[in-house]
Amino acid sequence: MTYKALLRSLIITVLLVPAWSQGAALDTGDTFSDALESGGTGPEMVVIPGGLFVLGGGQPGQHDLGLVKIQYRIAFSAREITAGQYRQFLKATQSAELKARSKSNDDLPASGISWDEAEAYVTWLSRETGHHYRLPSASEWEYAARAGTSTLYHWGDDVGNNRANCLTCNTQFDGQLAPAGSFPANAWGLYDMHGNVWEWTKDCIDPNAAPPANGMPKLFGNCESRELRGGSARSDAWSIRAGARAFALRKEQIRDVGFRVVMDVSRQGD
Repeated sequence: MTYKALLRSLIITVLLVPAWSQGAALDTGDTFSDALESGGTGPEMVVIPGGLFVLGGGQPGQHDLGLVKIQYRIAFSAREITAGQYRQFLKATQSAELKARSKSNDDLPASGISWDEAEAYVTWLSRETGHHYRLPSASEWEYAARAGTSTLYHWGDDVGNNRANCLTCNTQFDGQLAPAGSFPANAWGLYDMHGNVWEWTKDCIDPNAAPPANGMPKLFGNCESRELRGGSARSDAWSIRAGARAFALRKEQIRDVGFRVVMDVSRQGD
């Protein structure tokens, strides 16, 4: 390799590594995409602040599960993991499923993904980047979806027109998936927290117990089923509200279920 080619390679490498990897701290509102060891970059991530919120919303007709205190900053993927990003994982891991997913639109959210497959993706992403990626807890997910609000949706209590992708959201998609990020982001820069695809969380199902009050996932009860959040393009307006929840067996591949990822940025005392 010539000196110029080596210098160009080093410059590209530096540009691909986010500033926080070079010693700078990440602040609320910062965005970054980690470089992947196998080439390219991971999903765009947005750093959101810690804070307090009422799980379930404290709204009439909603199930108030109490106050949750998240004492750390966390990075959320700005959009649902796309079909193109998921295919990148399948190609890198030489998965036999790559052929079955070869014709999907790269800009659509990855769908028909089981919880176990989403876990395999975050394990791969962590190994590729050297940073700890994971699925969000249900509490983290709702906190991020609300973005400081206590209304049914991050924009208010009326679903309105063309603000999210659901069956009764008055959009052009008529129950079909929309490209990730087709609708306005919430105040923290997160897209499609309402509608498009249901999103897996880390939480197990236990109807007799509330999740931990510190934002961590509920890892007890029926762990063969896991909690889903956000609703989908096939849901009605009530099912896409911030406090709505559903569940499915962890091995099920449901056509309107996908996921997004989070990455730990800081804990109290860091």
